[in-house]
Amino acid sequence: MEKSIQKYIVMVKVGITKAGGIYDAIMGWKQKPLEGVILEEAFQLFGQWDFGILFQADTNENALHFVGDIARQIDGVVETSTIPIVTVRDYRRS
Repeated sequence: MEKSIQKYIVMVKVGITKAGGIYDAIMGWKQKPLEGVILEEAFQLFGQWDFGILFQADTNENALHFVGDIARQIDGVVETSTIPIVTVRDYRRS
């Protein structure tokens, strides 16, 4: 049986002078940073959160490993929030 893929977005907040460090880290990540995790897009945000990372994981455990072992370990990351997402409509395919 094939594993189901779940999409997630992890919102990342960094310290006041640390945005450059996470930008460099994101630029250095491979599309598959862990077995079972595929990165789709990274965004720089304005407001409460500084970066958003859209990714897929084949299990919740792999999603947690990506966030806890990779994203949160970057120097300057002060908070993350991980949200599982489900597409309601893809306007690119209308």
